[in-house]
Amino acid sequence: MATPPANPSSSRSPTTAVAGSRAPLLAVLVLTFLGSVGTGVVTTGISFIASQGLGYGKRMNLLLTLALGLSYIVGALLAGPIVRRFTRRHAWLGARGALAMVLVLITLGCQLPLLADRFAPGLTAFSFWVLVLIFSPATGVMWPIVEGYLSGGRSGGRLRRAIGRFNIVWSIALVASYWFMAPLLEEHPLLILSILGTLHLIMIGVLRWFPSDPANHTDADHEHAPGSYRPLLRTFRILLIASYVVLSVLAPLLPVVEEKLGIPVPWWTPIASSWLIARVVLFAVFERWHGWHGRWWTPWTGMTLLLTGFAGCMLAPSFPVLGMGMLITGLAVMGIGIAMTYCGALYYALAVEAAEIDAGGKHEALIGLGYTLGPACGLIGLGLAPDDPEAFRLWVIVITSLVVVGASVLAVRNARA
Repeated sequence: MATPPANPSSSRSPTTAVAGSRAPLLAVLVLTFLGSVGTGVVTTGISFIASQGLGYGKRMNLLLTLALGLSYIVGALLAGPIVRRFTRRHAWLGARGALAMVLVLITLGCQLPLLADRFAPGLTAFSFWVLVLIFSPATGVMWPIVEGYLSGGRSGGRLRRAIGRFNIVWSIALVASYWFMAPLLEEHPLLILSILGTLHLIMIGVLRWFPSDPANHTDADHEHAPGSYRPLLRTFRILLIASYVVLSVLAPLLPVVEEKLGIPVPWWTPIASSWLIARVVLFAVFERWHGWHGRWWTPWTGMTLLLTGFAGCMLAPSFPVLGMGMLITGLAVMGIGIAMTYCGALYYALAVEAAEIDAGGKHEALIGLGYTLGPACGLIGLGLAPDDPEAFRLWVIVITSLVVVGASVLAVRNARA
């Protein structure tokens, strides 16, 4: 999810007065929570379901998440144009109508694997891939619209408070999604996706409290950002990609790591939620304490924690006695690093480009790029060590670290420029 952009369905000047009514924050947060449960299940938890429901291992899980990342980029980049075209043709429905259509599409797509498993078992794997190729680009379109309603008509302190609550709500929802999967994962993994579709149906009902279109931004109380914020924004945007590279290379491998450690299947997702819980805590701290604003230690501390935690997770199976503790600690450290990077990217985008048209779609596309490069690193590592699990894990650490270090060097050069 991304920095709340300007109204994605509008090309009006962002400095004009607020047009239309502002969406109630509570309604936006309810919609965010429900949608984020779905994002948590599919975007970061799909490998657990594929491992149990389809018997997927490292290679297939990496390919699945690679497809997820690529299709997410497409959806995110097309979010603004799709909504504008829809609202031109169906002005009476507005962006709310476009969002409802996307939610209907997601609801139907989530039923495919369970229906195929019951009535056409030979098509179960195919339907699973169809779901991913529907869900991922559809959410790439969905989130910029939701974030447009969040930010529309809000600026200054009001927008910052809304953003802080938005971050806490969606990050808690991802924790809830991992615990929601736990009791169903071993025996009914495909049922998880069907229930997920029902949540998106409920989201359509929440839209009754939304105006037809997000309100425009106002510049009345927008604070001018210090000159140092722009290089910080460039730095954090590059490091944001790197952080999602680490996350997306680890996500499809976590079921393999946990299986090797002998962790029972019902505990796979609760243990994996350690990084999500750590992220919620850091979000809450940074929402209340603003001493990190304008400080250059934040991006580099975030990257250091991210790589340290990732290495701990990947090396955990090599230490059977300490493996469980290493995995949980590594996940928590990684979660703090991801949260620091995300908070920085979000805050500086808000401070520097509070009303940039299609900012949300661009931000989501950067996240999608990270989701794509991560499994690509894993597939390269698998190609270098197809039959040696220990060598594979070391190669993945080395390749991913090289990508992150390269991103960090690029970030430093951009900051100096």
